Amino acid sequence: MSPKGRPEGESAPKRVSAEGSPVSRSNRDVLLVVLVLAIAGAGYWIWERFFSHGAQIDAMHQACLTEFSAGKDRVKSEIDRGAASVPRNDPAARIVRDISAGLGKAIDEFAGSVGEAACGTLRDACTLDFDGQACRKARERYQSS
Repeated sequence: MSPKGRPEGESAPKRVSAEGSPVSRSNRDVLLVVLVLAIAGAGYWIWERFFSHGAQIDAMHQACLTEFSAGKDRVKSEIDRGAASVPRNDPAARIVRDISAGLGKAIDEFAGSVGEAACGTLRDACTLDFDGQACRKARERYQSS
């Protein structure tokens, strides 16, 4: 028997944390640091993804493009409705349908180009001066979108 009352060859009992698991203080500190870094990283990612100036600018740009697309679709539906109102047996019906299809394609291309240009200009203006008048107006317009 050893002087501490343990049989020969038996090691000292392991220290056990309050929860009952054998975790040393240094391991607990490392885990705490890793946890704090993970929470900070997640917070940074959430900020950059949803609340930063860049995220707000991207959201406004997408809302602007969506608005242009909706306007384009309204105009095309009006053209299609007008073409559909011409009776099929009317001699000009085929010409009206062809013109309607041509106008639809032209509107798609034009609205896409103009939408990209206008919304891209908005994005660039906000990137350069987030607190400028153009960007403030865009934030007001697309905030609820």
